[in-house]
Amino acid sequence: MVVSGGIIVIRQFVICLMYVRIRQLLDDIDSIEVKINITDTERENVISRGEEKKI
Repeated sequence: MVVSGGIIVIRQFVICLMYVRIRQLLDDIDSIEVKINITDTERENVISRGEEKKI
């Protein structure tokens, strides 16, 4: 009975660690999305600057 209780406690600890790691990864994904997303205006400015340098 003590061994079974110990195993359950260890499993719960591992589950908590996995949950924390998943939250960290999701936060990283959110921060990367913010860096990647650009507005239409920014995109048009980049395109126009590129065209100006061609000429």
